[in-house]
Amino acid sequence: MKIIDLLKKAQELTLKSEDKDALFWLLTEMLNMDKSTFYLSSEKLVDDSFKNRYLNQVSKYLNENIPVQYLVGYTYFYGNKFYVSENTLIPRRETEELVSYTKELIDKYFSNEKINILDIGTGSGCIGLTLKGLTNSNVTLSDISPKALEIAEKNMNNLNLEVNIINSNWLDSINDKFDVIVSNPPYIKETYILEEKVLKEPLNALFSGTEGIDSYEEILKSITKNLKSKYIIAFEHGYDQKEQINSLVNKYLSDIIIINKKDLSDKDRFTFIIKEV
Repeated sequence: MKIIDLLKKAQELTLKSEDKDALFWLLTEMLNMDKSTFYLSSEKLVDDSFKNRYLNQVSKYLNENIPVQYLVGYTYFYGNKFYVSENTLIPRRETEELVSYTKELIDKYFSNEKINILDIGTGSGCIGLTLKGLTNSNVTLSDISPKALEIAEKNMNNLNLEVNIINSNWLDSINDKFDVIVSNPPYIKETYILEEKVLKEPLNALFSGTEGIDSYEEILKSITKNLKSKYIIAFEHGYDQKEQINSLVNKYLSDIIIINKKDLSDKDRFTFIIKEV
């Protein structure tokens, strides 16, 4: 069967454009081709073994609602390949924006200083490892899940970076002080109904109480013990949680600057807390 015919056969199984895009990505990754190479090679033949293997993955995606990133075992974040598993959240585009904004603030407030960064609830390690590659820093990754930390360590080794990795429930086992603390914690209300594919991701990385803000309070209520005198705290959160996050920040911290940022979809998505000396 020709490559292009195999793609058409798979895409005919769904009407959703996002599913068609996902099946295209799945095929290109299984073929180890970029988009341009795919189209240049689209008339080439694949053997029955590959065809059956691909269609089996298509079935898992469409019928068992397994995300394609879990099927291939990785995704891309900030231009790098990151391994993922059912024990880690799949990184989103918005989290790349969180990294970019955090990098801008680090450049502004710390210039070329060597800083200590903590990524709380790191999952695959995508935030902390990316910041490690972008900044002059010592980075610590923490997560409550040992299995998630195994994936983070795999990504650390694959990217040839050196960071500290700590198993901790929020800040409970974190004793050092940091210049920058960044987190994309769970922020979905526990009553919110999600798509089946999203529910394949670890639930403790998705849901956070009735208002979706329990994780932020858990972090903020004990964060001062882990902050240096001058610091940046960077949060990603739900589009409708800005005011609640701001209130929590003001409840636990004082003499700070709060900066709220929108994502590329013009939704309130990020809150940055800055303490100047």
